[in-house]
Amino acid sequence: MVSRLLDEIGTNSPKEIRAFIKLFMWAGHEEAYREFVNANSSVLKKFEERKNMLEMGYFNAQDLLVLLHACGDGEGTNTSLVMPLLRRLIEWGLVLDQSMFGELAFFSHAWNMDRIAASMILRIVDNILLGPSYVARKYRGSVPAVYVRRGEDEHTGTGFLATSKLGGNKRVIVTAKHNVDPKEGITFLDLNEPEGNVFKPINRRWILHPRLDLALLEIQCDEAITPIFPIGSPSVLTRTITLGYPRIATTDLPYLLAHGGELNAIVNNYHGEERLIISNVVAPGNSGGPVLDEAGLCLGVVVNSFETKHEGGIEKASSAILAKQVFEFIDPYCR
Repeated sequence: MVSRLLDEIGTNSPKEIRAFIKLFMWAGHEEAYREFVNANSSVLKKFEERKNMLEMGYFNAQDLLVLLHACGDGEGTNTSLVMPLLRRLIEWGLVLDQSMFGELAFFSHAWNMDRIAASMILRIVDNILLGPSYVARKYRGSVPAVYVRRGEDEHTGTGFLATSKLGGNKRVIVTAKHNVDPKEGITFLDLNEPEGNVFKPINRRWILHPRLDLALLEIQCDEAITPIFPIGSPSVLTRTITLGYPRIATTDLPYLLAHGGELNAIVNNYHGEERLIISNVVAPGNSGGPVLDEAGLCLGVVVNSFETKHEGGIEKASSAILAKQVFEFIDPYCR
C-alpha cells in the first residue's frame, strides 16, 4: 500500500516532500540543526525540559509536524502523507524508531544525521521519499544511447553517467565493453542527448576493462546533470529498476525503456565472475545500462543473459556485473 502511494505521489511531488528535503538540509549539519530547532520549536510542549535532546535530533510526531511546518509554505501540512513518508525514512535508516520506549517517553524517533548527510550528497533523499517511478524519470537524462557501427550496420547500446566521488565533478560514461570494443570491428559513432543533456567526450577513446565486460568514456558535461553512483548494496529480492535502449520493432528511434523487477540471486559464472541475476526484462540494446535500487543507487550493469537449453526450450536469466566492480574500475578516472 505504501509503495503504491509513493508511486502515485511521485508523479506530482506534494509540498510535504519539499518540506522534508528542506528539513534534511538542516538535519545533516549538527550546528545548523541546533539553531533551526531553537528558532522554531519554542511553541512545543515542555520545550525547555526536552531542549537538549531535541537539539541532538530526537523528536516525536508533534515535533515533526512543527518542524515540517517551519520548512513549508505556511499553508499547513497534510498529516495523512507524513506518516507513510516517515515509515519510508525508517525503512531506509534515515530515521531511527525509538517507539519501543512507550507513550510516556519524550521522544519516539531520532534523525540518523550521518546517513542523512550522505544521502543529501548523493542526491537520493527525494528518491527514497518518492519511490521507483520517480527514480526512473529522474535518471532519464543520465542514461544516453551509445551509437556504434559494425560492418555496414548501425547498432545501439546503453550507457550511463557515473562518478565514484561524493560531491566530485569528474564523471564518466559507463557501458558494456562488448558494445564498443574495436577488436570486435566496432566503431563508436556518438552518444545521444537524453532530455537535452549533452555529454562531450574528452577524447573518443573508450577505456576497456582488461577482464570484465566494462568500458568507460571520460566526458565533460553540465554539473547539474545527476550522476549515478555505483555503490548500491545488493540484497536478494531488492526491487530493481533497469534503464536502457532495447530494440523495439517498428519504432522510428531508440527509446529509453524503464523496467521494474527484483534481484533474484548473486552467482558466479564459469569464469569466476560474480554476477547479479535480475528478473527485469532486458533485450539487445539494454547492455551497458544501469541496474538501480529504489534509492537510485547503482547495483550493477546489464551485460548479457545466461541461457540453459532443456527439453521445453531455452531458459534465460538476465545478468549484471556488480556495482563494486564498476566502482573499482571508474574510481581512478573520477578522482
